[in-house]
Amino acid sequence: MTPTPYRGWILLGVLILLGILGAMGAVFAWRMAIKEPEREPKIEVLAGIGGGLITGIAIGVSALFLEQALAESHKYATWRANVEIADSIPGFSPGDRDIEGINFSAKSLHDADLSGADLRGAQLRDTDLTGANLTEAKLQGANLIGANFYDADLSGAKLDEAQLQSANLTHARVNTEGTTFHGARVDSHTCWPEGIHPEKVDSTVPNESGRGEKAPKCTLWKDGERTR
Repeated sequence: MTPTPYRGWILLGVLILLGILGAMGAVFAWRMAIKEPEREPKIEVLAGIGGGLITGIAIGVSALFLEQALAESHKYATWRANVEIADSIPGFSPGDRDIEGINFSAKSLHDADLSGADLRGAQLRDTDLTGANLTEAKLQGANLIGANFYDADLSGAKLDEAQLQSANLTHARVNTEGTTFHGARVDSHTCWPEGIHPEKVDSTVPNESGRGEKAPKCTLWKDGERTR
């Protein structure tokens, strides 16, 4: 059996050949109609064959693109299902795939590449994002309760109105101008990186217990590990 990767190319080649033959038949019929109008039956047959071949190639090309689209759809569905059931995906990188609606809660995503990812409203509760690249990520309104951002790069990330209660940002890169926390929900166990700009913390919404602690004096986190 022909290997799947080459089957599409072979089919495309056949369709192109048929298209060329159809075009040649149609042109030949047109030339005969001009030069030999008395041979009308033959001309009609040639024109019919040419038109049929051209129609056939149009249908074939449509079928080929449909097959490829279905194959890509199946490939994406398999990838998404594997992501959803996995507990640990070191170095996770979605590339240009759609990750909207995937529940990442409690997954280990060490060193993940989520730069520029659209994670607005995403579920990342207790997710381990140690060392992750989240530059320019959109995390507005995301559930980040208990998430571990130890040594993560949040340069330019938008965490406005995200839930950051009990989250760990020890050694996270957050002091860039584009990183924002406007309206983010925090509590006394939110662990901020040492040296974070005060205005970033002040832009958050604390509960009655406060706006959190700064590493290395966090009670809930010790570097990248949760103490309880």
